[in-house]
Amino acid sequence: MTEKERAKTDEVLKAKVAKREEDARKKLEDQGTSLEEQVRRIKDIEAIESDSFVPQAFKSSRDEIKVEPAEIKQESEMPVSLDVSFPVSIVYNDSDTLAHPSLFLDKEKAEELWISRLISLRQERLMGSPVT
Repeated sequence: MTEKERAKTDEVLKAKVAKREEDARKKLEDQGTSLEEQVRRIKDIEAIESDSFVPQAFKSSRDEIKVEPAEIKQESEMPVSLDVSFPVSIVYNDSDTLAHPSLFLDKEKAEELWISRLISLRQERLMGSPVT
C-alpha cells in the first residue's frame, strides 16, 4: 500500500468516525439529554478509546438497593387490627398426573381449536402478513 493510499484510507476512516460521533451527538440531543450528560458521555468514550484504557468489571447501579426512609406514624394514628390470619398449611393439588389438566382437551374441541387457528393463519397469509 502506498503512502497516498494510506493517507486516503486514514482520511476516510477519520471522516467516518467524525460522522458517527456527530450522529451520536444529534441522537443524544434528540433524546433530550442535558449538555452535561453529553459531555460526560463523550469524555467517557474518548477515555475508552485511549491507549491507556484498562478494562474493569462492570457493576450496574440498577442492582443497588435503594432504601428510602419510611414514614413513622405515631401510635395514635395507626389503626389497631388484630384479626390477621396466616395460612396454617400448604395445600397441594394431589392429582397423580404429571401434566396440567388444561392440556387434556376433548379431541373434538382440540380439532376445532386447531382448525380455527389454521383458518386465521391462512387469512393472515393471504392478507400479506408473515406467518409466525
